[in-house]
Amino acid sequence: MMDLLVNWLDFLWIPLALIFLRKDQKLKGILFILACMLALRLQVELMVETGYEQGFLPFFTFPVLYRGYIVYGIFIFAFLLLGHVSKERNSFVYMAAAISVFIIAFCASMAIMAL
Repeated sequence: MMDLLVNWLDFLWIPLALIFLRKDQKLKGILFILACMLALRLQVELMVETGYEQGFLPFFTFPVLYRGYIVYGIFIFAFLLLGHVSKERNSFVYMAAAISVFIIAFCASMAIMAL
């Protein structure tokens, strides 16, 4: 039971998005979080299937899933914070910001997972 809870801990970001984002941003924020969760699972699966559960260069002793939680958690928090404090902008600008932050989070998490 505890393993199931720990493996899906990042679902806790969804209620926070519903609380902190404005009405027109909520759907995009939830989709951003779900995309980050999917990317994290795919990256972890890639690392585990290649036989590197501790990373290519095992500088850290904890599994790559926890490293991904930390990296994606930082970027999701930053995205929610920026969405909360931003003024009313065009939805295209908000979506472009979501895509940019997602790409940066993906690259940063892959670099951290490789260590």
